[in-house]
Amino acid sequence: MTEGAIVGERRLVLHLVRHAETDWNAERRIQGQLKDVALSANGREQARAIAEELASASATLIIASDLDRTMQTAQIIAGRLALPVTPEPALRERHFGIVEGQLYADVAKLVDGWWQTPDHRVEGGESNREMYDRVARCLERLVAEPPADEIILVTHGGTMNMAVAWLAGVPVDAHEWQRFDNCALRTVVVEPLDVSRARSADGPPAGGARNPEPRTENLCE
Repeated sequence: MTEGAIVGERRLVLHLVRHAETDWNAERRIQGQLKDVALSANGREQARAIAEELASASATLIIASDLDRTMQTAQIIAGRLALPVTPEPALRERHFGIVEGQLYADVAKLVDGWWQTPDHRVEGGESNREMYDRVARCLERLVAEPPADEIILVTHGGTMNMAVAWLAGVPVDAHEWQRFDNCALRTVVVEPLDVSRARSADGPPAGGARNPEPRTENLCE
């Protein structure tokens, strides 16, 4: 569990989960924002395993990228935890434009060197900076008005990188890219401003937050 550098109105626990494996992951085919890529049999097993791991958490809401592979992962988790799922387009993967649907090996020369750079954009696609800004706007709204005290966010590897960076207060230019395997889990705690200021070097967070009924409308727009 990581304490975020961003502070909010009240304590918020975010469990970030990358979607489970698809056949395209196994083939190293670029998925980006293509919607209709389903989980593989192995991916469904991965989703069931992460659902068991998350069963010990106290989450009351799941928010997921609205692409099929994330929604399917979220629905498997939701089935185990008996939680609602809210689709959220702002949590989609980076748009990779004309290389979406192609094998990485076939376009390696085209994408090599810019995959992790902030401002390069393939034709028809999105830069990392644009993705960072999109994800940051979503998270800003969640932190400002949390729909629940503990939330599971089911998203993508690139999106998780941008979310972890923003929550740590790191700009996209300074972010060091991290690898998140399928169904990787990263938990970040956003503390209230008053708790963040009052925290001692070795003490636990002081105070708590109310536990509202989770909102399930579109949360980042």
